[in-house]
Amino acid sequence: MITEKVLGAYTIVGTLSPTEQADWYRKAVEEWNVNTFEVPILAGVPLAPELVDVFTELSASLVVTLVAQWATVGQKNPAYGLSSLEESSRQAAMVDVCSSLQQCVALSEGGIPIRNVFVHTGGRSGETIPHAIAFHRSLTDLHQLASAILPDTTLAVEVTDSLPSDHPIPFPSAKKASLTLPDLIQTLAFINRENLSGPPIALMVNWGRLLVNGDTPLSSIHEILDSEVPLSGVILSGAGPSANGFTDSHNSHLDPQSGFTEEDAMSCASVLASNPQPIFLGTKCSTAKGDEQLSVETVLTAQAELLNKAN
Repeated sequence: MITEKVLGAYTIVGTLSPTEQADWYRKAVEEWNVNTFEVPILAGVPLAPELVDVFTELSASLVVTLVAQWATVGQKNPAYGLSSLEESSRQAAMVDVCSSLQQCVALSEGGIPIRNVFVHTGGRSGETIPHAIAFHRSLTDLHQLASAILPDTTLAVEVTDSLPSDHPIPFPSAKKASLTLPDLIQTLAFINRENLSGPPIALMVNWGRLLVNGDTPLSSIHEILDSEVPLSGVILSGAGPSANGFTDSHNSHLDPQSGFTEEDAMSCASVLASNPQPIFLGTKCSTAKGDEQLSVETVLTAQAELLNKAN
């Protein structure tokens, strides 16, 4: 069942001033009836006070993504990540996650519910099994910590693009993950069977990042729903077309070349609504449309309309 609609507005408004961003969040709540937002939290970089104030004022809740953290640091240190085979880089990623979780605790204590926190593996530098072992070690520790300090928050792993290192599309437009969806399902199922306290670690899907992988997104969603690993949510977006395949640029359904249509959104919503699991449905799109850039208002309005139609 779809229990929440989520808007990832930051991909569009994130370059605006905090005051301007706050105005868009207020519009989303008051005019579009959306009051849960996906936001990135970077280690050591707190949310702007204007955003904290508006989320508090609007009684909004958050789903927090840490993918931007790895995409940013990973450009300087390709070994960085929770599944890193280089122990110092894995530990660095763990410290950064703990920093972000502490920010989530402060927001929660200030009255802003944190519904989900999404982590991911980090890039590939070796064989699958060593990466899965390293990721298992990281997630086991993080699950124990998150259960203690954020008991009402679901820890989830985002399924992101895992193209091979020799693929022509460069990082971070692709190749952000060391483990594929089947690898993640197997790893998380094992961890969840081991950890008896707290909610199980879930998976989260971004439609566009599955397109980058060359996957059929709805088939991947079915694969998760048919597994023993919970699905916490689906974020709808497209991707950017290129000569070498799709790139991770979140093109919206307003771009006919994005690989994502309104019909896709409705099909996805139908599948989620008929499943007994509590699952959120969201959108996160950019203003890109081929060589054009659409206006912020055009894309955000279209996303909100799509969410309200699908829910």
